[in-house]
Amino acid sequence: MDQIMGVLILGLLFLAPIGLVITDIVFFIKKKESGLFEFIAFFIAGIYVLLAYGLWEVPSYDVALNIYGDPSTHEPFSSEHVLTLIVIMLVGFLCYMILKFLRKALPPLAEVMLLGGVYLGSAVNVVCVVQLLCGASPQGIDRGADAFFVLPLCMVPLIFLIHVVELMTHLVKERAEKQESVHYENTAMQKVNLWFLKGANLFLAALIAAIPILVILMMILCLFGQQPDSVILAFTKTSDWILSKEVSPPPVAYDEHYLCTVSLRGHKKLVKPIRCGIRKGRKIIVNRQLCVANAFEQLLMERTPKLHRAIRNFYDTYGYPISRHINSAWSADITYLIMKPLEWIFVVILYLFDLDPETRICKQYLPLKEAK
Repeated sequence: MDQIMGVLILGLLFLAPIGLVITDIVFFIKKKESGLFEFIAFFIAGIYVLLAYGLWEVPSYDVALNIYGDPSTHEPFSSEHVLTLIVIMLVGFLCYMILKFLRKALPPLAEVMLLGGVYLGSAVNVVCVVQLLCGASPQGIDRGADAFFVLPLCMVPLIFLIHVVELMTHLVKERAEKQESVHYENTAMQKVNLWFLKGANLFLAALIAAIPILVILMMILCLFGQQPDSVILAFTKTSDWILSKEVSPPPVAYDEHYLCTVSLRGHKKLVKPIRCGIRKGRKIIVNRQLCVANAFEQLLMERTPKLHRAIRNFYDTYGYPISRHINSAWSADITYLIMKPLEWIFVVILYLFDLDPETRICKQYLPLKEAK
């Protein structure tokens, strides 16, 4: 029964998005598209996108991934700039809906401006699909695991692009019909009207109109904390993906040691990570607190082995379970602050009993001599 349920869930999450897009393409080719199916397609696709974006917990490019954990990649769109993409896509969809149902009652210039908005939305949707489907860098995503989120995220862009192509074909046909039915007494107006009624001219005018629309949108978005180039940074200020320009920290192990977790997950301004280190053959992020604690343990191991074994057994029993609860930046910050008095005690002991305490501290987790 569990296997059957697993297969059903797999089909729902993986095959349903593909099936919906393929069905939409078939309807488009056979010219059997209906308004009801279009509404159903956008509605279901929208639900998939919301679920995928909400459940796919991927960090920003500047966060190191867990070697043995999930997720296996960084976010495909910069969370800092994704608002710009969402707004442009919504504007494009709104312009599409108006043209879809009201275009016959629209003046030529209004039709041009709306088509310009559709162009902007289409361009962003195309780049989103390229970012998600056209591969990632070699150290990028695990296609088997992340495809469950990548494919649903592509549903709305793909369905939107299919219906935009359908709209364009209708506009071309209607241009030819209007050339004979619409006539202005003013000669100049009639020439402008005839120029717009030619399909190629209409699309060229819409392409030009898209530029001021984009400028106006970016001016408005700047009031909400976005940047003039956010539409570009949303794709490039990422790592692992085909359009990414940033380089992420190397993957590290999270749950080795709760102070390792603190130095990795805590807010950088507080925990102050200083460099990468090696622990048991794996890369970790280290800060001074971690180095001091490990130097103190090393000193105990050299001077009082029995006491060290007792402390190590206590830590192995209670320390590792604690580390599993440090799963956010704030919990890491709190742990760092709680450990601060102990860090000062460790430093005092090191300076009392070690001839060169700072050298011992600096040597911790270096590749030449791994600390335990």
